[in-house]
Amino acid sequence: MKVKQNPFSFYDFLGYMLPGAVLLYIVTFIFGVDDIVTKLSLEETSNSTASQLLSFIPAVICSYLLGHVLAIGSSALIEAFTNYSNGYPSEFLFDVKPEAYLSSDTCGGQLGRVVLWFLILPISVFKLVLKDTLKIKMFNQAKSLPKSLREATFKKCIAILSEDIKVDTSQMKLENGIDGDYLRLLYHFIFENSERHSGKLQNYVALYGLTRNVSFVFIVLFWGAVYSYFFARQLNIGLMHIGLFATLAYVFYIGFVKFYRRYSLEAVMAASVFSKKDG
Repeated sequence: MKVKQNPFSFYDFLGYMLPGAVLLYIVTFIFGVDDIVTKLSLEETSNSTASQLLSFIPAVICSYLLGHVLAIGSSALIEAFTNYSNGYPSEFLFDVKPEAYLSSDTCGGQLGRVVLWFLILPISVFKLVLKDTLKIKMFNQAKSLPKSLREATFKKCIAILSEDIKVDTSQMKLENGIDGDYLRLLYHFIFENSERHSGKLQNYVALYGLTRNVSFVFIVLFWGAVYSYFFARQLNIGLMHIGLFATLAYVFYIGFVKFYRRYSLEAVMAASVFSKKDG
């Protein structure tokens, strides 16, 4: 029996609205851009409950639309940086070592990665210091599976790709992991054929999208605080704000990597224990 998927859920709505709302709130009440309150009709215009509730509708709509913009930015920057520096989860789960960050084949590609590194400076610096240099385990969410489990899960995933999805797997090897496109096939196969795992997969997609978007919010706020500190001192933004936004950007980035990994792990493990009766 096919699993029915809700094309749009309340959690999807929150995944876009919350990051936009966080950005609007901090810009309004921390940076002191009070014009936003007036334009979005957030000020109390009437004592009636209905009027007060209606006054929040423009802010909700604006937050939701802004969340979509943030999602595009976070995917283009934060997710790209993660894939460049850690590899795809379907690779590092099988202990595939990532290539060097500046391993692009073209000069333009290398320049783009340098620009990306500086655009998300709080994340890239914290990662360089805490994970790559000091090697603190709690900051390394891009972890591989134990060797015996890697071998067992890879073998079953290959079997499903070959027998059920009809993919040519003759060139696929454990030391290369599962290519990202093939993981997408596994995800859709499990979602369509195993109701037990489809809910978890949806939840992890929502969670890694939310944490990635919120991380990008704090990247935007970090650069806004840097600009305000040097060029708009009347906003009373200090080094404490810059440090706080940088820290929160990295904290939510770690959350993103964790749920990004769990989403991929759930798809791999679901494929590993799949049987025809699951459907």
